[in-house]
Amino acid sequence: MSQLVSCITEQHNWLLLLVAICVCTAGNLAGVFMLSRARQCVKAHRNLWLAVAGTVFGGTIWATHFIAMLSYSVPVSYRLVETGLSIVAAIAVSCLATFASLCGRARQGAVAAGVFLGLAIATMHTIGLSAISTSAIIEGDLGTEVAAWMLGGAFGVGAMLVLAHRMTGGRLILAALLIVGAVCSHHFVSMSGFDIVPLYSDAARTLTFIDRVGIAVGVCIVSSLLIATGVAALFFDRHLTDVKGLANATFEAVVLTRAGRIVHANERFAALIGKAVADLKSSVLSDFLVDRQGPQGVLKSPNGPVPVEIVEGIIEYRGRETSVLGLRDISERLEANRQLVHLASHDPLTGLLNRRSFASWSDEAIAEAAAGGNEVSLLTFDLDRFKAINDVHGHAEGDLILQQVADVLNASFDDRAIVARMGGDEFSVLLPGSQASAARQAAAAFFANFKSLFDAHEKAGALGVSVGIATFPEHGLELKQLQNNADAALYRAKSEGKGRICAFDRFLDQQLRTRRRLEEELRSAAQAGELFLLYQPIVETASGEPQGYEALLRWRHPTYGVLSPAVFIEAAEESGSIVEIGKWVLEEACHQAASWDDRLFVAVNVSTRQLISPDLIEHVTTALETSGLAPERLELEITETGLLEDRANVTQCLTTLAFIGVKLVMDDFGSGYSSITNLRRYPFHKVKIDRSYVAALDDDPVAEVIIDCTLALGKSLGLSIVVEGIETEAQRGRVAEKIPDQMQGFVFGRPDAMQDRTSVSEHEPRPKQAQRPVFTLR
Repeated sequence: MSQLVSCITEQHNWLLLLVAICVCTAGNLAGVFMLSRARQCVKAHRNLWLAVAGTVFGGTIWATHFIAMLSYSVPVSYRLVETGLSIVAAIAVSCLATFASLCGRARQGAVAAGVFLGLAIATMHTIGLSAISTSAIIEGDLGTEVAAWMLGGAFGVGAMLVLAHRMTGGRLILAALLIVGAVCSHHFVSMSGFDIVPLYSDAARTLTFIDRVGIAVGVCIVSSLLIATGVAALFFDRHLTDVKGLANATFEAVVLTRAGRIVHANERFAALIGKAVADLKSSVLSDFLVDRQGPQGVLKSPNGPVPVEIVEGIIEYRGRETSVLGLRDISERLEANRQLVHLASHDPLTGLLNRRSFASWSDEAIAEAAAGGNEVSLLTFDLDRFKAINDVHGHAEGDLILQQVADVLNASFDDRAIVARMGGDEFSVLLPGSQASAARQAAAAFFANFKSLFDAHEKAGALGVSVGIATFPEHGLELKQLQNNADAALYRAKSEGKGRICAFDRFLDQQLRTRRRLEEELRSAAQAGELFLLYQPIVETASGEPQGYEALLRWRHPTYGVLSPAVFIEAAEESGSIVEIGKWVLEEACHQAASWDDRLFVAVNVSTRQLISPDLIEHVTTALETSGLAPERLELEITETGLLEDRANVTQCLTTLAFIGVKLVMDDFGSGYSSITNLRRYPFHKVKIDRSYVAALDDDPVAEVIIDCTLALGKSLGLSIVVEGIETEAQRGRVAEKIPDQMQGFVFGRPDAMQDRTSVSEHEPRPKQAQRPVFTLR
């Protein structure tokens, strides 16, 4: 120990020794920071930084040893070859140490790196001493040398173990100081065991202190430049890598250009155009960025053109003015906008135009046709029995059917056709430049395609379609007018049995339009007080006295005057308003009949819709309760056609009505589906022979036979028989001879108001009024 202290205090120049320690500390600090950089950077740059760190460590070991030797008091000279070989050996073994630090597991790699670092110090020290062997005799102690090797290796292992864990600033400084300890401990312990004797007596004069200081300064400068170069590289790499990393971290493509040529681009830009970043330098930007229009352009890509949004600016890059472009891929945005526009203008289920877009496109087509003197045809489609598919198979299957109908429409018309789904199961097609005859042919072609698909369909075999056609300018000058007229033609197609193609007919469709308007007005007629009842007497054959009255409905229309049921009752049946109208008739007839003589009954007609309605029994009982009319004074007249619908429910309904005391009358017997079975199955107590047989008494002998047979049948079954339609005295006489229970007809009295004689009646003159609607009734 005293020999070591003596070596340090007596055999070295303190000034140069201090310089050596400072160089060692600075160099090792730079080395550990570079080693930390190697661990943090990407794999492509890691080997480079490991080599740089090894070079700095090796250069620092060599510079420290050389300056320390210059501070040694024994005058010696140095050979160039060994001196140069010593620095090469120090750097090479130090590089082994830095590469070993990142190999294998952290602890094993650290130990290996520490051993290599100690070996680098020892190797450099041994080769460095051999450089003075020509000017001095060196005698050393093996034990001291081994101790120096062990001590340097221990410090080196300790330093690398510190660096094996998380690299904080404190750990980096501690590791650097441990390496300084490794270098210094090895040098001083080793030198304390050597005796160096100059071979020449004038050796002291060959290398003065000033010369030593000069050489030391030169070594410091060289080592400092080496260290500074590494530190500068570390700084610039960290700075530039951070800038590049920031550019690569952004989701936007960034490219820097000068005079239209690419100076630098980030990885996002390279990925968009399908090239490597290194291949882009000096390339012409316009080779990749095409169709530039202001802030937007298109990038060429292996996968197809990529629309981009462009933001451009000017920056100073590497000391020169440079254009920087930020490019954002807007493919998804444009696709989203396209989808939004498509959703706004198309039906989401079928992909056809929606109602609004159809109107816009059709208005343009009609305007072009008007300017060119051409025709345009509008076809309106409505599916028949589509609701049954939804009810039976569900809405999912219904949606699939609608999509298939849309496919048939697209396949049946050319590219000029404007095809749309208007809503529900309604579709429209506008055919520019198409006359009515051509439109009908196109509709027929669609019919053929439709039938070929759906006639054999597993779930939509009963599906049909009706078509209405209107043509510009014959049937309208504007789209709305064409749609109204096409709808009128469509309504007629459905009224005539569905599955038809009907072109607009001004006369026929005006009738239907009037009928549809009456249907709408009829819904509110009762609430508006426009409905009223007239009564026709039903007389006893023997006495000729009224036994009751049949309630007959009339509608006092604000435009057409008083309308009979022949005008509006069928429309009421089809629209479903007959149920509410029938309820009003029951309540009104019972209310008025309650004020008559108790011997008189009131007869009210019940429609087929009412008969199958689950509310009929409630309507009858409510009318009887609120009016106070006895049930046996109410007769319900039911036609045989009503008995064909839902027989089980009809039987239960009629049985219930008979149970509460209401009388049931089979009306218009012999006019339709007359069946004796109905007289047996249902609880009728009266049969009314249809008026057509009385009217045919003079011309058709069979009519009288049927009347006679019906009278005989009724008496055999215990049923009362009423003969209606007796309008002349001659008819009255012939029928009276057959002695029916009751008779009814104009000869006994026309329909009239029972309470208010000033009310409108059938035989009173009518005020002048608008022409009544005329319908072609089925």
